[in-house]
Amino acid sequence: MAPKRAGVMANQPAKMTTPAVPANKAVRIQQPNSLKDATLRVGSCIRCDVRKLVEEAILSGAWQQVRNATAFEKVTCKILIIYKAFPWSIDVSASPGGVVTCGDIFKALHKKLQVPIKGVEWAIVADRTRGKTIKEAAESRQKKDRDKQLKRIDWLGDMTMFEGIEKDEEWEKKMRSPTSRSVPETWVVKFGNRHV
Repeated sequence: MAPKRAGVMANQPAKMTTPAVPANKAVRIQQPNSLKDATLRVGSCIRCDVRKLVEEAILSGAWQQVRNATAFEKVTCKILIIYKAFPWSIDVSASPGGVVTCGDIFKALHKKLQVPIKGVEWAIVADRTRGKTIKEAAESRQKKDRDKQLKRIDWLGDMTMFEGIEKDEEWEKKMRSPTSRSVPETWVVKFGNRHV
């Protein structure tokens, strides 16, 4: 038989207690990141057509104000942007030693949407009505830039006006494959019709 310890009966585990937090130490609860600059909030008044280079898409005075503006309340060096109507994500990274700015986000959206659509991506929509929308958008764009490839920007059709980014944890879970890890800073972009 095991020897008895004071206050503990034989063959019973000792009670585990959580150490008390010293009175002078505050307990920090991890809060979700939030947008620092109103430019990126859904419903903001900035107009940016992601088909165009950012310097052309946003009025000069507005671009000068937002391009270096810190995008988030917390120090954020990398984010992932997803959209409910296309199957890929967009990585946005800060300049070395910097934080993600509004300019980084606008530039990444434009650059990543200029990538040609791959055969596999096209196969996803070839039998659906989206295929027609993509072809029509590509034909319209090709008249101006003479690039005959289908591009990701064509996937958006007329919905090329940036309307903001927001958190949507449910959509993020749907987009994430069962074997991939969650990216803490995943944001959903919203686009609106450029003809409105």
